[in-house]
Amino acid sequence: MFDMTRELSTLLGMEPSRLRLEWISSSEGTRFAEVAREFTEQLRTLGPSSFKAAA
Repeated sequence: MFDMTRELSTLLGMEPSRLRLEWISSSEGTRFAEVAREFTEQLRTLGPSSFKAAA
């Protein structure tokens, strides 16, 4: 399912690196925070997205 979502987002013009899936248990708060920080930094490095959703 994730591969299909990534493929669809690419077809719509969104960079695949702006989509991420992680399986994290509700008991892994520290891991969740780590992944959120990493992904936020990755998105900041990429800069603003050129993807524009249809209104």
